[in-house]
Amino acid sequence: MNEKLNFTKKDFDLFKFINVNLIIFLPISLLIGSGVINLTIIIFDLLFLMDIFKKKKIHFLNNNIFYALLLFWVSLLINSAFSSNFENSILRAIGFFRFIILVSGISFYFNINNNQYSKIVFKIWSFLFLIVLFDLLFEFIFGFNVLGNVSHIPGRLSSFLGDELKIGNYFFGFILITIVFFHNTFKKISITYFLIFLFLIVAFLIGERSNFIKIFIMLLLFSFLLHKKHFIRLLIFYFVSFSILITATMLNDNYKSRFWSMLGEPLIKDLNLFTSFKNSPYGAHYDTAIKMFQKNKIFGVGIKNFRNESHNKDYENKEFVFYEFRSSTHPHQIHFEFLSETGLFGYLTFLLFYIYSLIVFYKNQKNYINLYQLSGALFLTTVIIPFLPSGSFFTTYSATIFWINYAIMISPNHLVNND
Repeated sequence: MNEKLNFTKKDFDLFKFINVNLIIFLPISLLIGSGVINLTIIIFDLLFLMDIFKKKKIHFLNNNIFYALLLFWVSLLINSAFSSNFENSILRAIGFFRFIILVSGISFYFNINNNQYSKIVFKIWSFLFLIVLFDLLFEFIFGFNVLGNVSHIPGRLSSFLGDELKIGNYFFGFILITIVFFHNTFKKISITYFLIFLFLIVAFLIGERSNFIKIFIMLLLFSFLLHKKHFIRLLIFYFVSFSILITATMLNDNYKSRFWSMLGEPLIKDLNLFTSFKNSPYGAHYDTAIKMFQKNKIFGVGIKNFRNESHNKDYENKEFVFYEFRSSTHPHQIHFEFLSETGLFGYLTFLLFYIYSLIVFYKNQKNYINLYQLSGALFLTTVIIPFLPSGSFFTTYSATIFWINYAIMISPNHLVNND
């Protein structure tokens, strides 16, 4: 493909030019920091709104997904009124509006010029992903990344994020988009599965157990949906891949500790998921979140208030080995985060919104499966797997990755197709 941002003097559109470039910049902003992410989104939102008002295309927002997003936002505002710390919650709830406009804006610019801009965006995002991939391999080999960043935890890679060991979430968020881009570009199954194997290896080397499991499940689902007729071959491919990863785990002390001693061995030894959680720091967070929900069933303690409430002695449970470390910024699991911070009201609202969005996606796929939309749907599906640890749903970094994939999933079918 030879697409490029080619604006002649006659058809040059400043709003369009800047906003498409801001969409392209989003993955880079994720590697810089929350301040840059928020600034990028706010500028994009303002310019997008100015663009559709100027061109009298405000009717673009007149759709069910936009209204569903608004209702979800209103539920967060209502929830804040009942929170234990109103100031904390209301600021986070109001700030959520920026993602509604971000989702609408991405869909809008993917909607125009015969999906020319979505092709450009996916192309550049995929090559940015490869740069991160190269940096991760460089860090694994030399012990530091190309900027000199060194992970402070053995068996973990940090890449461009330095002390913030969350590059696995970035990898998780853009891995399928990249695979779809190269699958559509080369249309060779051998290249597609070479990339899947390579990306799986690097996802393992990152050392983030939960994100690796989610990536493995997501790629497995994607492969079987893409090539249903090659069921046996796919089984063999993933069996061999998994065997190689197990072998690599046992040959490296750091990865053996992280994937076997801390995860696999306790599960096999006890054959009891609950017992494993009792001996894990995550278990203490989960137990605290459950107790917090039981005490505040309807509206929870409010968004961003887990950090203030979790140190409370009422939530102490000495059955959990790490009960003294139960206090955290969030409970590290999306279901427990919604239950503890938004109660049944917020949790059920989110589930209804989520289910409705999947229904919209499914209806768009009736006649033709769009692989980019499928990648977004599979990402959102694996994000909500119960019990697996996760970042906070409401933090800028995690939320931006989530809503980028959501925007791709709900975009009109024929407009995001890059085949």
